[in-house]
Amino acid sequence: MKVSLLKLLRRKEYPDGHPKPSYRVMGFSICVLISLAFWFMNMLSKKYTASLVFYIQYDHLSASTGNTSRTDTIRIKVTTSGYRLSGYRFGVLDKLIKIDAAQFKHKGNQFFYTLSNHIHAEKIEEQLGEDVKLIDISPDTLFISPAVPQTPDKS
Repeated sequence: MKVSLLKLLRRKEYPDGHPKPSYRVMGFSICVLISLAFWFMNMLSKKYTASLVFYIQYDHLSASTGNTSRTDTIRIKVTTSGYRLSGYRFGVLDKLIKIDAAQFKHKGNQFFYTLSNHIHAEKIEEQLGEDVKLIDISPDTLFISPAVPQTPDKS
């Protein structure tokens, strides 16, 4: 039984009885998926402003400051592309800010580091990357102070 290729393509079902897939539906679905991919890439290429939480790693922190209370996270408001923003949100990019503890100023029993200072803000912006613009940092000052041991209540 010889059947031409054109007749096989025009049949509504295969010889074993299964219905043939609709090429129009598959073609339309592929076009929709391609257009969604281009739309998504276009949206991620735009600039967005968002607030992100970064963890702080203190460099040059002396061993004698082992029992201290210090800030572990900072909230930074940035303007960047959607690609970089989604990288921070999904954990692809490292959310760690390194701060040199040797640059902390001493006042009384505390050490403090003012992030609102233009020089310190530039150091943080360099760690974030080229196309990231830093807008705001919260808290604007980091403190390292000796931890006060808590006494148990004897009531």
